[in-house]
Amino acid sequence: MMRLLRIELRKVRPSRSFKILASMYLIALFIICVGVMPFFQYLKSKIEDFDMDGLDPTIIPFYEFPDIWQNITSVAIFFKLLLGFSLIFSVTNEFSYRTIRQNVIDGLSKREFIMSKIVMAGFLSAISAAFLFVLGLITGLIYSTEVSFSLIFEDAYFILAFALQLFTFLIFTLFVGTLIKKSIIAMGVLIFWTLVVENVIWGRMTYLGYDWIGYVLPVKATNQLIHIPFPKYIFQEVQDYITLPELGAVVGFMILFYWATIKLVVKRDL
Repeated sequence: MMRLLRIELRKVRPSRSFKILASMYLIALFIICVGVMPFFQYLKSKIEDFDMDGLDPTIIPFYEFPDIWQNITSVAIFFKLLLGFSLIFSVTNEFSYRTIRQNVIDGLSKREFIMSKIVMAGFLSAISAAFLFVLGLITGLIYSTEVSFSLIFEDAYFILAFALQLFTFLIFTLFVGTLIKKSIIAMGVLIFWTLVVENVIWGRMTYLGYDWIGYVLPVKATNQLIHIPFPKYIFQEVQDYITLPELGAVVGFMILFYWATIKLVVKRDL
């Protein structure tokens, strides 16, 4: 597995598009963790300008342990398209420039070729989760009013859930890129499916009372693993834990797209 990861890292090292998209993603994670309090402070100053001293956004416990882990992971997953695009570029360029043929000629099997992409997806997910954990730990230690070992790690499993979410989505993007083989078209399909198709289906079906639809749409199922917690700050009830059906749906889609992507490449005529 390490050999496949080293091969893939050598491939993406000269890729400018991969570096730009990955950097944009890491910057987005940084802003999520570091930029919330300055934003709250800015809002407070504007509120004070209008003589509305009773409102103070800085008291919202965004950085409080253990809530910080669900807060940052529930927002960070919405930037997953940036990493998805980087993997689409990686796999579609292999087909466009026929480098997959050269890989096979040089002794890399088709299964090993696509496994190197899957390993890369796992590597990116692990790095993202570790980066988010470090940022959350630092900002939590700075802003949290109460700090203890038990509080810090009480809900830290949301970081692991985030890594699983991201890995499952990246496997899905690899499937889309492998199926379509053209980067611009694949990205367009990914955006359209994620932002339009699933939202339309989900909205219509939930309106009709079919709430189970969220478990059979891959992106929706992935997103709902970690629920948005912010309504609790205006005294609404939210789900602040992970349920087994939601976890099972994500794992199921991960296995499905893992299998489908490998089968697609292995059986395809290069």
